[in-house]
Amino acid sequence: MTSRLGYAILALLARLPSTGYELSARARRPLGYFWTAQHGQIYPELSRLLDAGFVSFTTSPGPGPRHKKVYSVTAAGMRELAEWVVRPPAPARGDRDEMLLKAYACWTADQPAAAALFDDQISRHQERLARYLADWQAVQSRHGGGPPPVTHPDFGSHATLRFGIDYERQRIGWLRWMADALSAEKRLAGP
Repeated sequence: MTSRLGYAILALLARLPSTGYELSARARRPLGYFWTAQHGQIYPELSRLLDAGFVSFTTSPGPGPRHKKVYSVTAAGMRELAEWVVRPPAPARGDRDEMLLKAYACWTADQPAAAALFDDQISRHQERLARYLADWQAVQSRHGGGPPPVTHPDFGSHATLRFGIDYERQRIGWLRWMADALSAEKRLAGP
């Protein structure tokens, strides 16, 4: 059975054949905004995908004494990826949000210090939002100023960026609300 990381690797290779090192770098952006993998996880997963017949590789001269392996998705790998895309998702894992837990317990802390913590998080999310918006514009500029066709690889980037933009805007609003509530030391009614 293919892991979620395996599907992420297949999705990256469906766009562009890559070495394991290149996959690690490519997984950081834009995929890394929404899906993370450690460098050491890539090679074992590539081995499993290779054993399953979902990827293949060619060798070419490398920068050192060894040849580098350039991985590509196979036809079987493309079928596996396409079938996975339309299956209902597995239950979410990694839904532990430390800031949400801190909000739940903030009544136990020094209110000005808690307000400062939430306020300090805003700039980090504003920076990420700015990167997402720049990437969004870059994708749209490649498609006449609008969204790419759903059959184009850029559509996946466009869709994940849309999620990220909406998430960051929501997160910034929530962080401001928390910082204001803690600063004012009053209860806010409703959303």
